[in-house]
Amino acid sequence: MHTLLIVEDEKMIRLGIKSMIQRSGVTVDNIIECNNGQMALEILKMQEIDVMFTDIRMPKMDGIELVKEMQKLPHVPLTVAISGYDDFSYAVEMMRMGAKDYILKPIDREKIREVLEKLNAEIIESKELLKQDRTLGYQQLKYFILNENITQQEKELLFKQYSNQFYT
Repeated sequence: MHTLLIVEDEKMIRLGIKSMIQRSGVTVDNIIECNNGQMALEILKMQEIDVMFTDIRMPKMDGIELVKEMQKLPHVPLTVAISGYDDFSYAVEMMRMGAKDYILKPIDREKIREVLEKLNAEIIESKELLKQDRTLGYQQLKYFILNENITQQEKELLFKQYSNQFYT
């Protein structure tokens, strides 16, 4: 995976999560840290994040509000909720909003590794499906463009339909 964002207001927990991620055996090119949901939302607006680990209770913007707000963005990262035992109902709410998993505090190193492996496999599969879709789209577009029975207007419509899929 390319970029992972850790959103946690407690510095020692944030550093512990980062350390566990780095030692998990799952390759993460870039780990970004921040201490509240508001800052995280700004980061999500500026760059594409593959995976986000977020605490639920934080100052300025909590994890639930962060997950709600990020749904409006063009790229929504795979999200893992981090919560204390007393926040379990909040973790369930985040799962309903699309979080892929949750990790209870105190955080277990093995659970981090397991979640990262699962999310990394999902990212790889998603990229492979996108690649297959693009290949199929190229083939269909080529067929339509080279087919003599297709009018110029139909060719232009097909180009408009597919062009945004090839320039990302």
